[in-house]
Amino acid sequence: MKKILLVVFCLTLLVACKKNKNSLNLDEGNATNTKTVLTILNEHSKHAQNFKTTLIRSSASYETDKQSQKFAIDISIEKDKQIMLNIRYIGFPVAKALITPEQVQFYDKWNKVYFKGTFDILTQWIGTELDFNRFQNLLLGQALDSKDKTNNLQSSIAKGLHKIESTIDTDVQSTYYFEDKNGLLKKEEISEPQQNRKVTISYPNYQRIGKYTAPTEINIKAEQEKSINLNIRYEKVTFNEKTNFQYKVPSGYKEIKINQ
Repeated sequence: MKKILLVVFCLTLLVACKKNKNSLNLDEGNATNTKTVLTILNEHSKHAQNFKTTLIRSSASYETDKQSQKFAIDISIEKDKQIMLNIRYIGFPVAKALITPEQVQFYDKWNKVYFKGTFDILTQWIGTELDFNRFQNLLLGQALDSKDKTNNLQSSIAKGLHKIESTIDTDVQSTYYFEDKNGLLKKEEISEPQQNRKVTISYPNYQRIGKYTAPTEINIKAEQEKSINLNIRYEKVTFNEKTNFQYKVPSGYKEIKINQ
C-alpha cells in the first residue's frame, strides 16, 4: 500500500466518469504541415492558466502484473503553492497528502503511519525526475518542462501530431506530441535508456470549463523492472472556489522512512 500511495502522489490516477455540466470537450486537429518548435510551444503555453485554485474530483485505477486497485482522489491545487490529495477507497478516506515546492508528506489511515520528505524518493520510484512544478503541470495537461529553452529541439510530424524532441543525446530524453488545432499536449515520453526506464503520459481528451482548460483523462505507464499503469478520469473540475488545505497528522501515528 505504501508504494501504491507513492505512485499516486507522483502521477495520480478509471471508473465511471460524470461529465461537468458546464464543460465542453475541445475539438482537436491532425497535423499536416510542420510548425517550428517555438510556434508549437507558444500555442501550447496559451493553456497555462492564471487561476488561484482548482478542485478535481477523480476516479482512478492502478495496475501492475501482480495487483490492481481502484479508488477515488480529490485533488486540490493552490497554483504554484500547494497540492492536496484526499484518497478514498470504497467511499472511506484512507490517506491524505500535502505537496509543496519544498516537500512531500502524507499519512496512511490503514497502517497509522506518516511520511515527510523531499521529492527524491518519488523520483527514484517513478524513474523520472519530479518536482512540484512538474507534478502540477502533469495534473493540468501541461508539458513537464514547458519553460525549457527551444535550443537543441526539433519538430516533425508523427501519426498526425506535432512531435518535439531533442537533437542531442542526454541521459534523460523527453519527447512531446501536440495536436494541431489548439496546441494541446497529447502525449509525452520521458526515458532513461541506460537505466532501462520509461514513463509515458497520455491525454486522450480535454474539456473547456468557462475560460479554463483541463484534461478529461490521464493515462500513465511507467516501465522499469515491472510495468505500472495508472488511469485517471476527471469527474468534476472547478476553478477559483474556496478550497480547504488543512493537513494534520493524527496523533499516535508512526513516522516511516521509505527506501527505493
